[in-house]
Amino acid sequence: MKNKIKELQKLKGIGEILARRLIAASYDTIAKVAAAEEKGLKQIEKMSPRAVKSIVTQARKMTGEEEKNHHNWSKK
Repeated sequence: MKNKIKELQKLKGIGEILARRLIAASYDTIAKVAAAEEKGLKQIEKMSPRAVKSIVTQARKMTGEEEKNHHNWSKK
């Protein structure tokens, strides 16, 4: 569990307590946070709605999801 906490703490705004809450809610990796819907993360106790967007954006940048989501594969 310590490794998962340390991984989540790479995201700015995530401390040990919030990392434990994320893990309890099944968001135990940065990839899962990146894939999360903002409304799901807002349900986590003490999760600031303002911080959710920043945390998801950081996670997507770390996993490369942001680029994938903005790429239009049908363009020629």
